[in-house]
Amino acid sequence: MYSTSLKNKIWLGLCFGLVIGAIFLRLSIKYFSPWIPPPFLITATILFLIASLILPFVWHSMEKQKSINGIELKTRLEHRIIYAFSLDMIMFGFHKIEGLQMIVPLGILDTPFSSLSGETLLWSFFKYSYPFTVFIALLQILSAVLLLFSRTRLFGLILLVPMLVFINCLDIFYHMPAGPLMHGIILLLGVFYFLSQDSKRLISFIFKPLEGTKSLNISNHYKNIYRISLFIWPIFFYFIYDYPNKHPQLTGKYQVQNLKINNISLKAKSPKDSVLTTVYMDLDDEIAFDFNDWRYRYIGTYFLNEKNDSITIRWRYPSDKLDNFKGKLIRSNNRLILNGKMNGETLQMELK
Repeated sequence: MYSTSLKNKIWLGLCFGLVIGAIFLRLSIKYFSPWIPPPFLITATILFLIASLILPFVWHSMEKQKSINGIELKTRLEHRIIYAFSLDMIMFGFHKIEGLQMIVPLGILDTPFSSLSGETLLWSFFKYSYPFTVFIALLQILSAVLLLFSRTRLFGLILLVPMLVFINCLDIFYHMPAGPLMHGIILLLGVFYFLSQDSKRLISFIFKPLEGTKSLNISNHYKNIYRISLFIWPIFFYFIYDYPNKHPQLTGKYQVQNLKINNISLKAKSPKDSVLTTVYMDLDDEIAFDFNDWRYRYIGTYFLNEKNDSITIRWRYPSDKLDNFKGKLIRSNNRLILNGKMNGETLQMELK
């Protein structure tokens, strides 16, 4: 139902300016920047946003004077938002299908996983499966088409909510640039604007009991026990499960310092030197010796005696025939020292 309140007009003006402004800026920078200077496009977007924020006050004043049809203006503004929103979703979909999104240089894909940024990890994961990328693209295009028809608009909006929430969570937790994150938040704001107009009906529908599934014919006391038990079971399993992080105080990545082999100091001076530089101690007592390159490493399992600090490492990669490492892992004065023998040589090192 249409409300003449200034608050509702400001809410619509804000969404109108932000959604259309953000979509205009994204598409114009991508397609028009070769001919139109980006500063001009940014300035035009800012001026449009300012005008959209002023519009509700002018609209409210003119409506009081009955010199404007408020319902018609509201409808026109909303349909412009819907058109821009649908265009943006369709363009995102075609960008994915055409390979214009999720671009990761081939040279980057062959670098160690731990060296990749969150943004690169995200694009690498989604880029791996082109059919999955096309599926996401088709969902975006479908949601855009649903918005264009009054009978399917609500379904399109509901479909967009989990999609945009998921995208925004990825942008936040994978440390995407501020631009894509702000764009996703603005689009989600636009969806909530339209859903807020039908909020009472939606809330009534969502929290209505499911007609096909009847409630248990037991007292509320037993129902609550039944529900609470779902949180008791995880606690029970927690206490009986043997967690793989058996030595959490040791789990981590260590740089090898002050390395000595047969009492001779060694240090990698170039990327080509095959010298022990990194040690990884991981879950399930996994351990890896990295010889200055992720392609040259020993991987195995360590067995630590906490009483006397003795440690034995049994290797399985690159071969289980490798000589075991036997020695001591000494912890003192915030230092971790690993001494032992392997392949007929004595090794001494500090792990930092």
